[in-house]
Amino acid sequence: MYNPMDKDKLLEKYLQNKLTANERKQFEVLIESDPTLKKEVEFELDVKRAVIANEDESFRNLLAEFESEADSIENVLTEKKETSRFPTKWLIAASIVLIASLTILQFNQSSDPQELFAQNFEPYTNVTHPITRGESSNTAKTMAFIAYESENYAEAITLFDELYAVDQEPYYLFYKANALIQLERASEAIPLLKQHLQLDDDLTTNSNWYLAMAYLSLQDTENAKLALEKVVAANAYGAEKAKKLLTEL
Repeated sequence: MYNPMDKDKLLEKYLQNKLTANERKQFEVLIESDPTLKKEVEFELDVKRAVIANEDESFRNLLAEFESEADSIENVLTEKKETSRFPTKWLIAASIVLIASLTILQFNQSSDPQELFAQNFEPYTNVTHPITRGESSNTAKTMAFIAYESENYAEAITLFDELYAVDQEPYYLFYKANALIQLERASEAIPLLKQHLQLDDDLTTNSNWYLAMAYLSLQDTENAKLALEKVVAANAYGAEKAKKLLTEL
């Protein structure tokens, strides 16, 4: 019959895969006969899996630093003869994994404006002049939106310019700005979106979201935040995404 200290040593050797064949058989019998020990084994295996599963080099480096500190802590606790139902070393290991995981998570959170832009931007869907299958492109407006939907953004920009010059419809500014952002010409899109915000149509409340996207594309974090705050305050298009983005910037 093994005393608690024997169990602790066997558990540590088990987790390190250092048990002899005889010790392994004895340990398996112990696990089946001792529900508490079985739970301890499951707990420690979960800790070990968490370490192995994380292949991030920075995580492993950080973990090594924590483990060095943990060894010192364990020595102090051992000298004081403090006891625990869980082996001291593996309780420390569990804490290490938790701390290191949270630290790496914090460090790895994306705050690069262009990455956030790439993750969140997509040109606004054509809801103004939907194109039906087989529709003839016999008007300039239809041709412009066919080009937009076909992702022929350069042509769409030219056509939206011509259309806006004729009838001054605000939505042409909005769609042209979207096309410009997609073509990595965000600096040209910004004045159009600002102009659109001064006008009144069904898409006006959407412009702050795309203004934020344009600023992110240009790595202008401060102005992107201002635009996102306006989206959230107005509960406008993109409000939920805007809330999340504000926590990442």
